[in-house]
Amino acid sequence: MRKKNGIGKILLWAIIGAIVGYGIPKSYNVIQSLQETYNIKFIWYIVPLLFILALILYFKSVKQFNDMNRVTDLSEDEQFIYQVSKHNKTSANVVNAYNVLFLSFCLSLTILINPSTMNLIIFFVYLVICIFVLVIIKKHNHKVLAAYPTLTNRDVSIDYNDMQLMENVIDAVDEGERLVMLHSLTKTYQTMIVMLSVILMLLGLYQAGTGENQYLAMFAITGVLIYSTSVYYKKNEEFNK
Repeated sequence: MRKKNGIGKILLWAIIGAIVGYGIPKSYNVIQSLQETYNIKFIWYIVPLLFILALILYFKSVKQFNDMNRVTDLSEDEQFIYQVSKHNKTSANVVNAYNVLFLSFCLSLTILINPSTMNLIIFFVYLVICIFVLVIIKKHNHKVLAAYPTLTNRDVSIDYNDMQLMENVIDAVDEGERLVMLHSLTKTYQTMIVMLSVILMLLGLYQAGTGENQYLAMFAITGVLIYSTSVYYKKNEEFNK
């Protein structure tokens, strides 16, 4: 029964991949046609919208972090569950805020295709704004990470400016929390491998459909896969010694 379900999932994802791979080149042509017909640059609507979304996620994370530290009338167990839930949400939102803002900045690089004086001024102003906001988001992210061990051990105190922050957080949590983190990271790693592999396939299909060179992106993604695997086994070997 499980084997049939596994084959069914593979077929389903293969069909979805084929549809997406066929649809991307077609949608690209439609978007290009609309931009040329109505003289609209969709990217200049997407960039500020992503920036606004990043700010929304950041402020939402700050609010959830403050709520996490709020004293409630709940029992000790319920208070712990409440705090862990808030911590997970604030952590997810601040990381997503960083990723969305970085995507917004990367998309803004397209303005350099036409490097006029005005475009260069706009780009460098946006660059400064992005760097400023990214620093704020990163600082808040470190503060959220440093707060995690204190949920189970009030005596723990971690400096969120420490360069070895993640290592200190892992050392400070108990064995149960480490097991939870291990399972979560393992699932995340497996999912990322699958997603990056699918992206590789889609890039190949996109290149075949549009004729645009995607070799750099494909080699870069493959490099990430190889590097992450090598680092995992290297660190594993170091700890075993």
